[in-house]
Amino acid sequence: MTSHHRWRRPLMLIAAGAALVLAGCSVESDDPPASSPTSNAFPAPPAPAISPGVTADSIKIGFVYPDLEVVKQYVDIDHGDYQATFQALVDKVNAAGGIQGRKIIPVYGAVDVISPAGAQETCVKLTQDEKVFAVLGSLNAEDALCYVQTHKTALVGGDLTAERYAKAQAPWVSDLRGGDELADGIELFTADNALAGKKVAVVAYRDDQASADKVVLPALRRLQVPVTETGILDADISDAAAVSQQFGVFIQKFRAAGVDTVLLVGGSQTQFPAELGKTDYRPRLLFASTSQAQAYLLSPGDHDPAVVTGAAALGLVNDYSEPANAACVATIEAAMPALTGKLVDPATVPSGEPGPGTSEGVACRYLALFQAITEKAGEDLTYQSFQQAAFSLGSFQVPSYRDKATYSRETPHGAIPPRLYTFDPARKNFFPAAG
Repeated sequence: MTSHHRWRRPLMLIAAGAALVLAGCSVESDDPPASSPTSNAFPAPPAPAISPGVTADSIKIGFVYPDLEVVKQYVDIDHGDYQATFQALVDKVNAAGGIQGRKIIPVYGAVDVISPAGAQETCVKLTQDEKVFAVLGSLNAEDALCYVQTHKTALVGGDLTAERYAKAQAPWVSDLRGGDELADGIELFTADNALAGKKVAVVAYRDDQASADKVVLPALRRLQVPVTETGILDADISDAAAVSQQFGVFIQKFRAAGVDTVLLVGGSQTQFPAELGKTDYRPRLLFASTSQAQAYLLSPGDHDPAVVTGAAALGLVNDYSEPANAACVATIEAAMPALTGKLVDPATVPSGEPGPGTSEGVACRYLALFQAITEKAGEDLTYQSFQQAAFSLGSFQVPSYRDKATYSRETPHGAIPPRLYTFDPARKNFFPAAG
């Protein structure tokens, strides 16, 4: 299953006073010309031989994560204790001698997911006040640029797209491609001519329009799949009534145009199916992200199974029992015995119930990746040696994934291959398709 990598955009759809404010809506029938990302889209960021936060026996690392306490009045969501989880894994590394003889000094940055300035304030705290060597953890969309562009601080995590990476002024690696993976994955939707003769619409939020314009639509053109309609939602995302009304406009236009297949990109993936369920219109849904498709299924309220009957999704295949992840689980359970037996695949946790596996997954993946790169960089740890080590890391098992990542100069995102998931009505969830 896929774990929940992103946190902020789904919360914005639910929580009042959320940070992102947009306005208006549009439905377009012509997809603008663009080209899909290639390896040339990943020029190496500047990586000087500097070592902020590093001494002969220590490395100061910033850990960033969402502060979900601030949204409890709006939605019942619990990822577990991020700080305690990171600390348990840091303690394990330090007890074993640290990394190249350096102990990790953790600095924690909880992001207020409601405050418009929350992400920026945490970024400034970690990069300017604490002057950490690198930041690790869960970030949303453009928030990564505060670290790697504005404050030129190394980052492990976040949605690493070609467009954002081109702006980076410090080393950056991740396991997430922020939608760019769709260039590789969309052909899975077209296997066996599954879209031949179909009338396809593409739906995205304005925040995800770059992915739609530069990745999704060019990929569909390359695969000779005509696009009948495109809908870009730019409503105030914190205004549920406005979002509902504008998705309603999309649905009416799609229906009138005879659209029978809708590809959902980015933040559109949870709310559009909910609005569709209010009608008797049932096009086949294709989700660009399995985690978002599952988030819809796990969201509060009744869900008409017909909305997702025949649906498919793209995602990275997780194996929560994968050995490296299992080792992290054992470490955290030893540090916090109350969690014994509760650290399970977050995709299997029903809505409203605690999912400490989410914080475990984030902490385990990014600390393991940082440690592997830093060990390869050697004793002379600088941004230069860190980036060179990342580019030469090669095949690497990021904890909890079934498929290995490959890190190189051309693939700072690891290039974990997306896989096709299909909806299983008997189990009421998405599962990897056979093969």
